[in-house]
Amino acid sequence: MAYGQTPTGAGQPLPTAAQGVPEPKAQPLEQKGVRSAEIPDVPEEPPEDEFAPAAVEMDVSQESPLLQVLYKATRETKEKEVLARLDEAKALIQSGTDLKATDPQGRTALHWAVFGSSYATKSSVTVAYEEIADAMIQRGIDINHEDIYQDTALDYLLYSPSFEMQTLLMENGATSGFLVATFRFFDQMQMVSPAANVPKAVSLSRRADLSPGATLSVRLLTPVYSDRSRTGDPIEGVVTYPLCKDGEKLACKDGELLLAPGTHVNGTILFATKAPDKYSRPRLVLDFSNVLHQDGQISALYARVLDVDNARETVRNNEILGIIQPHAPKKASLVFAGLSAANPFAGYAIKGISTVYGLSIRREILFPSGTDLQIQIVRPSMLKQKEAWPGFPQITMDDDLGQIVKNAPLRTTATNKTPSDLTNLIFVGSKQKVTSAFTESHWIEADDLGVKAALKVAQATMRNTGYTSAPVSTLLLNGQPPDLVFQKSLNTFAKRHHIRIWKLKRTYKGQDVWIGAATHDIATENGRGYTKWTHRIDPHVDRERDWIQSDLLFSGTAIGYADIERPQAPKRASNATGDDIVTDGKITVLDLGTSKDRDQQGPALAPRPAEKATK
Repeated sequence: MAYGQTPTGAGQPLPTAAQGVPEPKAQPLEQKGVRSAEIPDVPEEPPEDEFAPAAVEMDVSQESPLLQVLYKATRETKEKEVLARLDEAKALIQSGTDLKATDPQGRTALHWAVFGSSYATKSSVTVAYEEIADAMIQRGIDINHEDIYQDTALDYLLYSPSFEMQTLLMENGATSGFLVATFRFFDQMQMVSPAANVPKAVSLSRRADLSPGATLSVRLLTPVYSDRSRTGDPIEGVVTYPLCKDGEKLACKDGELLLAPGTHVNGTILFATKAPDKYSRPRLVLDFSNVLHQDGQISALYARVLDVDNARETVRNNEILGIIQPHAPKKASLVFAGLSAANPFAGYAIKGISTVYGLSIRREILFPSGTDLQIQIVRPSMLKQKEAWPGFPQITMDDDLGQIVKNAPLRTTATNKTPSDLTNLIFVGSKQKVTSAFTESHWIEADDLGVKAALKVAQATMRNTGYTSAPVSTLLLNGQPPDLVFQKSLNTFAKRHHIRIWKLKRTYKGQDVWIGAATHDIATENGRGYTKWTHRIDPHVDRERDWIQSDLLFSGTAIGYADIERPQAPKRASNATGDDIVTDGKITVLDLGTSKDRDQQGPALAPRPAEKATK
């Protein structure tokens, strides 16, 4: 697990996509006695004194009676039913039930008592859980037993407001598995006392396979919720970008690959709670704890969440914080006196807005399967295995391809002929292949500009919600609007990946050639009176180029790539709205292959139901 660090910077499981990517033989959650509950896409909020139904149900029928009862208590939604289950647990403890029993995740009854107490909102429930924990401790339960995620009972209380339970454990000598992990690593490296030789300890940490500071791109394979996930629920993800000894790189040097795309990782929900009132935020803490190898071996992973891609939520100190409910003294409705999309490059002109405060929105955290995360390693550990991986296939550069790149237009323009985004991607394949490559990789075609779209934009912007097919401003290439526009977002209109694509007149090896200009929207900005919105882009546009490149290669919809220098490309520029652009000038060529090539490449990731997931 990961905590105590200051940040620097979703459903059905998805299959691994690209051929040659290791397919770990990790047991799916469904085969571990865990399944996702049937939950409506946009459920009604439960009463404030009740919990929402749990998103995950585990099969505990083979566990000890005490574990079964404590588990069932965590799945109850009303105070009366929870207390009834806890009375059963007290009776079992008094009768001398076995306290050494563990569940398939290695949790003891003390773990489960802590899980329930961590999100309890009623003092009667908190006290009952504390009494149960105290009784088990007095009877000699192993207070520092670690589960398969290297977490002791105390670790699950770090983000919890349960002062009573934390104090009880600490007074009885509880320790943290996360803190012990550092000493375990140095013991493995045969350094008994790191405190006695700090320089050597730092040197050894840097020599670890998974060393502190390294970042890892992970895509969720299980959905997570602030209101419907429970402390202790299992989570699983897949690595989407190669991790090399010197960090995340599209291609590693020989012998320097640590984790290949397609490697599975798992962990648990460290804490989850809905917002108690409209002035507070929902909270969610994920704990990625293990790397799952092909042969069934497991390597420890100690990481914190740095960022959730295109999310409206913020991440602070490993804790994902939801949004605060907009509110006003009285109910008001959103009135649009007039709508237009008059400025084709500056954004969307929305006039006559009276107010949006008081609107009812779902603000609980929901990250569906397919949500991309950036995590950072915070404790050193060694890998038990390093799988072989040939890398993403590369295209051989030839004269024809070189001429296409040399003659390709460098920049787009706004409709008023102001220079704007740089072109940075070329695709080889038919229109159907381009469309399939993006849609199979979770991308959505953007809506056309118009009154209906402008209304959706206004609602999404002011309510801080998603609009997964939102239009983009019109940019021209050689005087022509784009043939295709795709975007990828999560739950906010303010952040999205997007690309405009034009067909070139040239062909390559009998295939159509397309050129794209990709940027990453990272925020929305408004003009005077909140009557016009524009997007602000990440100035380092190469990140978006590389992100799209790796996304299509990982999903198997692109079968090869080449990064090609363009000496004539400007290294610094600005787009039509005045945002800075910083680039190395390279352009990436992606081969989308024939249908047969794609079939051999392996199954592509299934697209997530984006519209429903962001309501």
